[in-house]
Amino acid sequence: MESASRARQEDVPSRVVCRSKMGLGAALSTMIMLLLNPVQTLVAQDSSIHVQQVTISLAREAELPARDAGTLFAIEVIEGQAVSTNDVIAVLENEEQLLQLQASKLNLQIASLKAEDELPVLSAKAQLREAQSAKTVKEVALKIAEAEALSDSAVGIATAEVELRKHELERAVAARSSFKGSISEAQIDRLKTSVAKGQLEIKQAQEALAVQRMKPAAEKASLNQKLEEIARYNTVLQQEQKNQLIAGVNNQLQVNAVEMAQLQLEQRNIRAPFDGVIAKIEKQAGEWVVPGAPVARIIDLKRLRAEGFLSASDGSVALVGKGVRIVVSSGGTDIALLGKVTFVSQEIDPVNQQVRFWAEFDNSELQVLPGMIASLEIQK
Repeated sequence: MESASRARQEDVPSRVVCRSKMGLGAALSTMIMLLLNPVQTLVAQDSSIHVQQVTISLAREAELPARDAGTLFAIEVIEGQAVSTNDVIAVLENEEQLLQLQASKLNLQIASLKAEDELPVLSAKAQLREAQSAKTVKEVALKIAEAEALSDSAVGIATAEVELRKHELERAVAARSSFKGSISEAQIDRLKTSVAKGQLEIKQAQEALAVQRMKPAAEKASLNQKLEEIARYNTVLQQEQKNQLIAGVNNQLQVNAVEMAQLQLEQRNIRAPFDGVIAKIEKQAGEWVVPGAPVARIIDLKRLRAEGFLSASDGSVALVGKGVRIVVSSGGTDIALLGKVTFVSQEIDPVNQQVRFWAEFDNSELQVLPGMIASLEIQK
């Protein structure tokens, strides 16, 4: 105590001397402020700022709440247990959510099969191609029928043949009249029969021509039928394509339903938001919880803060990002750690004219714990 008193007494005059040009009232105010805050006395040098006392505190902690209402099914951790990000801390009863997820997955399988089924579309396309091919055949048949309807060559040939036979008959009759016995009666009869047959052939050719002239109308009707069939298959194809599109949309809806069911199931889990240690278990298995109710508390010991106070003259936001050296005394051993200033308050305490600040540092080796007292040096 005496050595501390002497240190304070030696430090106060040095500060008063540095402000020798100040008025007496200002000097007295400075002395009073220093006496009121002996632990936080700062020693400012050209290259650094020394803070004699800072407190080690947590940089990150969280209350882990329930996101749904329900009964706690299980607590998966114990107090003091180290956990990693996304580890399950506790689980609410979730049988209903599991069943809903299974049903959503089955619905998705059905929707996927329908969305992937291309047979109706392929069948409609095949029928359409077949109808289009038949239409082409009918178009060719129509052209042939129209050409045949315009051609009366068969009638002409048959008529010419009859005329020829008539001439032969007339010559035969004339020859017989001139030279008896030159042409037999049997030959005359054959020629007459040939003429009669030719006349029948003319009639047959005329009837065939009449039929041929009716064929274009029949082929047109058949072609129109194929055109209507093509139109029908086009409609069927469009409907099947639309059905396939609807099946794809329904499949996506089922995908969303599965994701929603998975989300609802996940809502029943309480997970660690970061690597840390379970500091406290707030609830026990079997208890009813409501949304927002804290179930556990997690703290991060691998990154800590050193919190303290600076004089208003030294506590500038320009210090943010500056390196610090923190010294913690533990069991008679000094532990030195490096960090950076991450916050300097812009509010000045009206009583002691100080500002709050803190520096964060890596504590991956778990060398220090929150609540320890340390000293700190800020590199300017």
